[in-house]
Amino acid sequence: MTDAYESPLPSRGSVPPPPQDRLPGMERIEDVPEWRVPASQGLLGLLLATVATFVLAGILAVAFGATGDDSGDDHAFQFVATFAGDAALVLSAYFIVARFGRPTPATFGFRSFRPSAFGWVALAFVSYLVLAAIYTVIVEPPAEDLPEQLGADESVLLAVVTGVFVVVVAPVVEELFFRGFLFQALRNSWGTVLGVLGSAAIFSFIHFAFDKFVPLFILGIALSLLFLKTRSLWPCIMLHAINNALAFAVSF
Repeated sequence: MTDAYESPLPSRGSVPPPPQDRLPGMERIEDVPEWRVPASQGLLGLLLATVATFVLAGILAVAFGATGDDSGDDHAFQFVATFAGDAALVLSAYFIVARFGRPTPATFGFRSFRPSAFGWVALAFVSYLVLAAIYTVIVEPPAEDLPEQLGADESVLLAVVTGVFVVVVAPVVEELFFRGFLFQALRNSWGTVLGVLGSAAIFSFIHFAFDKFVPLFILGIALSLLFLKTRSLWPCIMLHAINNALAFAVSF
């Protein structure tokens, strides 16, 4: 007669099975949540976010135009439209993931990480800088103009607000969507290599700065590989913020 209850503990002398879905050298406090969203739904989320961004931008342009302002040059319009686009990215990702279960911050990659992640951030950043520098020497693309578009060169207040957006808001929102959501969805259906390349290409293209497509593509690859290695979105946000802070400073 066998006992209906089986102890979850291994018997004496047995070896417990190795942890599953772990990368070499990565020790986690909690298990990585199962990712259920396929690539088709990830691309659907991208489409929803893109359409919502253009619709909101159109509504805002009409609203600002009704007040007599030139929406193309008005910094308030630029800020509001940019934040509306960020909101569209976050809400689209949440809406798609929520169809497959209740999402949590950990679902998108907001998880703890080991101190060794700082080393991986440094390695990824240096690798990106070297490759981007080689491209810049060969192609000589134009300088970054986002601070000028947002009026950061006109007043201290606009410079501070622009800096907060570029260095804090943009890295969090873009990493949540492009690594925490889209990359995981593409990788779930296409595999790691195509997931990395596909998400990096979309990340670069969606900035609509085609003269900077290659550097942004390289950065997207570095961020995806960093996410793979650390299993956390925080190191990716750090790298993204450092890069944006450097570009913001150089643009002045």
